[in-house]
Amino acid sequence: MYLSKLRLDMHSKCARNCIRNCQDMHRSIQQLFHSTRQESGVLYRFNPQKLDIYVLSKIEPDTEVDMTKTGMILLGVRDLSKMEQNFSAGQYYRFDLLAEPSKKQPKDGHKNSQRRFLRTVEERTQWLQRKSLQSGFELLQAQEELQILVAGEHDDEHGGKMKSQAVRFQGILRIQDKELFHKAWSLGIGPGKSYGQGMLMLRAFSN
Repeated sequence: MYLSKLRLDMHSKCARNCIRNCQDMHRSIQQLFHSTRQESGVLYRFNPQKLDIYVLSKIEPDTEVDMTKTGMILLGVRDLSKMEQNFSAGQYYRFDLLAEPSKKQPKDGHKNSQRRFLRTVEERTQWLQRKSLQSGFELLQAQEELQILVAGEHDDEHGGKMKSQAVRFQGILRIQDKELFHKAWSLGIGPGKSYGQGMLMLRAFSN
């Protein structure tokens, strides 16, 4: 896996559109990979205070792309293969996760169900606990830091305007199952992966 750091160039209309519309952000990032998000394995996290974007991907971004068309500046790329190889049961990490704790429920008159954001802290904490068990790690400490509204716009054929809520979790985890953990880290956790959610950001921690 590779970690790339981008920065929005606010002189660019494309960059300003990216801030307003998560669909534009998604499209601009994918231009660096010439593939779908699933093919490139892209997950990303946007820091609105610094205008930085961290992108995790299976393949390296194309450094020859005309960045003026994306509204972004590519600051660097790091190969994370050594970090991946060192994942093992019993390791501790500080984590930072922006995710959408939610559940699907039937929608009257519609064939498909709709996703409902979990409204209470208790429900969202239980959601994170379930995800941690499925993802091969134990939560030693976790707290909500803030909630974020994610807004964008599909074309009319795919539903038009869209909004979702995401929660930033921070804390400490311990790996229990190396394979499950690697899968969750590389594929992301929860929905909204095309729109800056699900990327498990890690920092080494010594207990």
